[in-house]
Amino acid sequence: AHGLPAVQGVPRNSELGLLRHQMELQRPSRSIREMIGAMPTSFAKLAPCMLMSPLSIAQYLPPDQALFDVVIFDEASQITTWDAVGAIARAHQTIIVGDPKQLPPTNFFGRNEEDEEVVEHEKDLESILDEAKAAGIPVRDLRWHYRSRNESLIAFSNHHYYQNRLITFPSPTVEDRAVQLRKITTGIYDRGKSRTNRIEAQAVTDEAVSRMRRWLALPEKDRPTLGVITFNAQQQSLILDLFDKARQTEPELEWFFADERIEPAIVKNLENVQGDERDIILFSITFSQDNAGKRSMDFGALNRDGGERRLNVAVTRARQELIVFSGFAADQIDPNRTKAIGVQHLKAFLDFAERGAVALPAQERGSVGALESPFEEAVAAELEKRGWTIVPQVGISGFRVDIGIRHPDLAGAYLAGVECDGATYHSSATARDRDKVREQVLRGLGWNIVRVWSTDWWFDLEGCTERLHASLAALLEESRRKQAEQQESEAAIHWDMGHKVDPMDPLPAEDLASAGEPEHPSIKSEPELVAAPLATGERPSASAGILPAAAHSTHDTVPTGGRYRLTDLTGFSTSPDQFYDFVYRGTLRSMVDAVIEQEGPLRDDVLAQRIARAHGWLRTGNKIRERIDLHLREFDRTEESSGSFLWKRGTVVDLLDYRMPFDADARRSIADIPIAELAAVVVANEDILEQSDPALDLARLLGVERLAAISRSRLDEAIDRAQRNLAST
Repeated sequence: AHGLPAVQGVPRNSELGLLRHQMELQRPSRSIREMIGAMPTSFAKLAPCMLMSPLSIAQYLPPDQALFDVVIFDEASQITTWDAVGAIARAHQTIIVGDPKQLPPTNFFGRNEEDEEVVEHEKDLESILDEAKAAGIPVRDLRWHYRSRNESLIAFSNHHYYQNRLITFPSPTVEDRAVQLRKITTGIYDRGKSRTNRIEAQAVTDEAVSRMRRWLALPEKDRPTLGVITFNAQQQSLILDLFDKARQTEPELEWFFADERIEPAIVKNLENVQGDERDIILFSITFSQDNAGKRSMDFGALNRDGGERRLNVAVTRARQELIVFSGFAADQIDPNRTKAIGVQHLKAFLDFAERGAVALPAQERGSVGALESPFEEAVAAELEKRGWTIVPQVGISGFRVDIGIRHPDLAGAYLAGVECDGATYHSSATARDRDKVREQVLRGLGWNIVRVWSTDWWFDLEGCTERLHASLAALLEESRRKQAEQQESEAAIHWDMGHKVDPMDPLPAEDLASAGEPEHPSIKSEPELVAAPLATGERPSASAGILPAAAHSTHDTVPTGGRYRLTDLTGFSTSPDQFYDFVYRGTLRSMVDAVIEQEGPLRDDVLAQRIARAHGWLRTGNKIRERIDLHLREFDRTEESSGSFLWKRGTVVDLLDYRMPFDADARRSIADIPIAELAAVVVANEDILEQSDPALDLARLLGVERLAAISRSRLDEAIDRAQRNLAST
């Protein structure tokens, strides 16, 4: 508005006088288009920059309006040529911004020109972006990718759609993986009717609501944003309905959906999600087996031409984490039954979500390279002499952190990144890129960056090394101080996976020896550890095999399937520093096999705890769990209320003889015992079912003095299974 006169000095018959008059009227007499046309000189001063859609430009700006200096199209791949022409005509210059690998304009009701004969005119291309490229207009690639705070979020698309040309920035974790697969094997796709998958929709909603509950404990500015993407509009509507029900019962969740938020929670489908982004994205594949158990290779929009572009959009909307909910795995998609590129890419994406970067061999080979210069080698050598563990060239794209310093206390994390003015530094096009942008982006991702200049190194090697060592030591001390403050906080305990466990009340003295530490995030630690160890050669009876409370039980046997003995992993050559390295996979697989062979069936988080303890870690976070999960595909699973139990392939049964603990360390909580074992105890003692409180009687037989509600519910499940088995015999 530079150069405009004061309001009081505006004549009534001038352009600004006309505007003031219309603003003072209760009901203006002129339309917006008429007002703009009547203000050819003043309009550009009042509104030098306009944000409008192509349709709004045609509706509100008169054709003889003074030209703008430049018009910029965003998401140009979704703008048709005929819609764009009117906007182009209203400016001296045009900048067209878009991604040809993303969605074309939506055309549900338009003509399909491929079915018509085009004789006298040349067929239009899909979008103004395609027309501009075909016309030979100069192209500038924007290859720096800023959205993903974890490289694995863009790794799949970078590999499949952008030929690994995007420059991405590594996250400050050793295991750079933020894409997870959640298998909803019980889901049913209602093909031909509602076209929804209710079980999967409920799983998505439950995950979202669970996260929102935890986020409410955080300051508002620290709460992540969340979005849900579905394969079709019907699943989108169903999830919106489920969210509405959740918000009715828990009004505090409304904060996440409020319109006044800059980024409220969203639920969108493949066709309308382009342009949106959120911290956490939950992706519902929707399609699964139908009621008859048949699995079609029809995935809706993904089977159309350009379906792979829809997939590319969906899998690149997350900044921090992408969780994929699917009723099937990659190996259940038969590429011989469809020629659609989108379906082929979906198969590859599900494989990537389940296995990580190993599913992209080219990425895995380039994930960590060698040091680029003698200068970097010298810096790395001096750091190693002072006890730091270094990782060279951290990253999986064209941009790498020269030297990563692994955190000595936190598995899967970097303490800092050391940047040298070596080859990578000098390859940057501008001084701003070299000295400002790179470091700003890395710090924004959570890196601590320490710089070493080659001139300082050559002139004062010892002094430079000591300063570098001191900087790293200070960062470590600060990190430990923050960890100590977090541990001493009176707030609820937050685990690495982001789950919250309420603090426990102190246990009575007689229960302390039995207290366990199950790590499944949905289970609180409970005092009831069952079945004390038997003496050598002793019969598994109520008097010998349980805690004193069992004397009140009216039953006399616990069926035994042998002893439950903890796996001895001391014979393995463990290396915490190599835990996330590709070469260590063989060792991890052998450890997994050994634990499941000895202790299976057991919960997957208990398995992770065993392996974490063998490496000296007291906490089992999601990074460790993800690495171990890579080796669990060959085992059968049963999903139970307390978690996912792993079985040796082909050994899943409804009833499994109860395994008595070999020693005190091998005692298990009710949550740790598979339903099959608990049900077998009931079958062997049928008169439990005749008691007034069968669950309590079963608990007494198992040696539980205090029965918590969550354990009672689990024993009820075992009793139900036992009744079904008894009824069928």
